[in-house]
Amino acid sequence: MALANEFTLFPLEHDVLAAGELLNERADWNSRLYVAWGLRQLNSPQALSLANGLQAELEQEAEQVAFVDPAALSHMRGRLFLIQAEVAILTMRLDEAEPLLAKAQAEFAAYPNASAQADLQSLRASMHVDRGEVDAHREAMQNAVDLADQAQDSERQLYYRASLARSDLFRDFELARITWSEQLPHKVDGLSPQCSAALADYRALEHGLASDYLEAARWLNLAYEASLESGQVRRAIAVASNQGYTYTQIADFETALAWLKKGLALARKVRWPGSIGMCLAHTGEALRRVGQTGSARELLRECLQTLSQHPNSHTSMLALNYLGQTELDEGHFEVALQHFEMLGEREMQAHASDMRNNVVLGRARALMHLNRLDEAREVALEAAKAAAVQQQKSSLVELRQLLAEIEKRSGGTPEAVLNWLNLALEQAQALEGFQVPPSLLDAAAEALDQAARPQEAYAMARRAAIARQNSWNISAKHARQQIEIARNERQHARALAHAKETRMNKLQTAHEDLQQLVVLSRELWRQPSPGMIFTALGRALRSVLGVELLASYRPDPAGRALRLGESSKGEHEDLALSVALDDPSHPCAACSRDWSERQQPLASGLTRVFAPMVGDDAIPGVLVLDLAHGQAWGAREQGILRHLSTDAALAFKRSLA
Repeated sequence: MALANEFTLFPLEHDVLAAGELLNERADWNSRLYVAWGLRQLNSPQALSLANGLQAELEQEAEQVAFVDPAALSHMRGRLFLIQAEVAILTMRLDEAEPLLAKAQAEFAAYPNASAQADLQSLRASMHVDRGEVDAHREAMQNAVDLADQAQDSERQLYYRASLARSDLFRDFELARITWSEQLPHKVDGLSPQCSAALADYRALEHGLASDYLEAARWLNLAYEASLESGQVRRAIAVASNQGYTYTQIADFETALAWLKKGLALARKVRWPGSIGMCLAHTGEALRRVGQTGSARELLRECLQTLSQHPNSHTSMLALNYLGQTELDEGHFEVALQHFEMLGEREMQAHASDMRNNVVLGRARALMHLNRLDEAREVALEAAKAAAVQQQKSSLVELRQLLAEIEKRSGGTPEAVLNWLNLALEQAQALEGFQVPPSLLDAAAEALDQAARPQEAYAMARRAAIARQNSWNISAKHARQQIEIARNERQHARALAHAKETRMNKLQTAHEDLQQLVVLSRELWRQPSPGMIFTALGRALRSVLGVELLASYRPDPAGRALRLGESSKGEHEDLALSVALDDPSHPCAACSRDWSERQQPLASGLTRVFAPMVGDDAIPGVLVLDLAHGQAWGAREQGILRHLSTDAALAFKRSLA
């Protein structure tokens, strides 16, 4: 067992857990300190309990303490204060962490140890990040690097350099890349897990800010695995969240939501507000991008509320940016402008240069929609110049599309509008893995039509329809992504998307369906009670699919049976009041167990359909419908029913909460 002043920054998880199993009341102080140190992120409450208990014992056992080397004892006390401070920082109790760090500093000053002092400076840097104190954060990280150099501690030297380099990318991307890229390894081969995690995290951000999203995703995969192996849970949560953001940028929303779900599950398990807030922010943005603006707004407001005591933190500013974008999508332009102006003030206070482009892009969009076109153009042009200099390639796509829209609204010629759109398309197509937004293709098709180039306009419109259809398929699946999705549903959705991509007329039909589903989904969410939700759902299914909704079943509190909820016709003799979930023959129970539809031919010639309401519960409810004889029921109808049944499940849950 290492002495207290020789501890690895992040011991391997399996080593810490193995040492923890050997602990008992008679375990020596250093063994208990080692386990407490290793558990500070793996199990913060247990780490804090061990640290507090050991600290009390050191104060009470005066006779034993007298025989301990004063330097070792001082370092032991200092480490205990660091554990207590880190747990306070993780739970965003920053004012409590400050005096604990001061006590640790006093212990280390009495018997200097550069490695321990470097760890202290790293915790100070974490505290400054959560407060949005960018300059103080960098100073603390630089101190950590200098102290690691002084200690000639090669592990900490690489770890803290990678961490400092990563933070520098946010301040000045080009300068940081020039300064650090060649100083740090280009591979993780031969590195410890703790250093692999820090290096891969830096390389991922380096590629991500350069809009090289596929390479960023590869590095983030490495960072995630190494973070978990070395007990860096805070970094693992951040990496999962950033991986979700990365896939959101290339419009792979299914993968994005899977990663965001993984990060949020970790964050809610450890209950750290900062980590939960980060996951909420990125999840909100992913939902906004697939058109779920209501859900996005709720998550983003929850994030801002969670971090209300730290408005200048990077996560708070990120959530404020996403909330502004959400308000733009909803047409609340004055509210959006207020959000972006507030973000601009916070960005200036915190010197968060990576937020500057979000501020100007958001302000320009809001000003344009408010018909303040000259102001919008000036802001967008300045932002485009800055984005070009800083190699923010994906931002250039958005800015050039925005300038095209401003040109159009200002009465510019079709050629002038096309010039900006062509520049945006060229930039988008040059980004590996980047999917061109349907809105950009739509705008290009319209401009080509206005420029009397009909064949090119038709081809561009067809590209837009295909891209929109892909987006619709992802949107329809997003709610089910929050739970385990049945393999046959995923395969069916992919096959449906592939078939429809080849047929222009069906793409148009699907787009019209989506527009109608958005209206119907909002109508469901407006209903205050289960009965009104059921009535609205019945109207929707009748109007879109021509089917008759008979009843809804929901699981009882014990999760053992499905109970009849609402029914359109109470005299139906074959609608049981309750169905046991383990009933082997009843289609309603089978439907809930495997989340798949069931069809039952009736003597009357009708077909009875049992459809699961797959929301975010482990046991879905079931809808019962009647289908007329000979009525078409294919992939389109099944997809629409699944979309509406998911919205109904979530609406019922909200109304019953």
